[in-house]
Amino acid sequence: MKLLLEIDTRVTILSGTFCPHLWNGFFVINNGDVYSCCLGKPIRIGNIHQSKLSELANVPSVVEHRRKSLEGSLECYTECNFVKRDIPIEKIPDNTEVDYSGLKRLDLKFGEACNLSCVMCRQASRVPADRNVLDPRILVNRIDVAPFHDIILQGGEPLYIAECLQYMDYLERMGKKYTILTNGLLIDREMAERLSIHANRVIVSLNAATEETHEIVNRGSSFERVLQNIESLQEARKRSRTGMKIIGRMTITVQSIREIPMFIARYPEFGVDYINFGYDKATVPPILSNDPSLRRELRDETTEALLLSNLEEIDTLRLIYLGLADPDTFKSSFFSLFHESV
Repeated sequence: MKLLLEIDTRVTILSGTFCPHLWNGFFVINNGDVYSCCLGKPIRIGNIHQSKLSELANVPSVVEHRRKSLEGSLECYTECNFVKRDIPIEKIPDNTEVDYSGLKRLDLKFGEACNLSCVMCRQASRVPADRNVLDPRILVNRIDVAPFHDIILQGGEPLYIAECLQYMDYLERMGKKYTILTNGLLIDREMAERLSIHANRVIVSLNAATEETHEIVNRGSSFERVLQNIESLQEARKRSRTGMKIIGRMTITVQSIREIPMFIARYPEFGVDYINFGYDKATVPPILSNDPSLRRELRDETTEALLLSNLEEIDTLRLIYLGLADPDTFKSSFFSLFHESV
């Protein structure tokens, strides 16, 4: 069950399998299947082509997995590199059913289509095999967006997918702001203006700290152009006087792994407000596991870079999972910028 520790009167979960994503929202992939988190876990709940999302909120399968989560037996928890584990005990629910009107997060994967071919995405094999695209008409009819204030749009490249652009029109008419995950290449002045007004967050996949490595990882991209587009976002935000946040994301790959410390040191130059990390699970953990000296070297350099940075602007979660940052030293409140916990 749960092992608890009290520190400064704040009780925190140290073990167990509580996952807030089972309680706070849903992830809909491009064929309409519904999950609780964007890793396609822990179980397929249903499909919006057959059911309204509100009808899926408390189907037996998801209720059962909420029970497992509270009892410490959620299967996908141990290997998860996404869930935040230090949840205060007072925020742990005791219910296994949720009120749809109280949900916060809606994550939509529109399709695989993209204007780039990043090395870790294996896009060349995925696009021909999966041409499914979320239909905005189905989304409008099947999903009541009223409860959600954390709506995340992703692809592929969402700004390259016409259906995503159409759904953005709908959200804007409904007065619902959204987060968009983009490679940044298609953010011209007009799009920058639009996002500055209607987006809560624009997460740009830089994936490296240098032009050379960026263009190796984001095949088909232009580092200079992406940085210019980030500057356009800054200028549009200033004109619109909004609180839209610009986040630079680095998905760590074999090609970019040695640039982690440099990315932390240089991110203010890129024009972003915050940074966060992901990593290619197929290659990065094995590299670090098989080369302890590389892990030690990167940990030392990453630690030095973090100590010279503003931790309130850096999501350290994935660095901690990779063993490149000490969890006690480099905890930050940044996680709440991406996904609300309960």
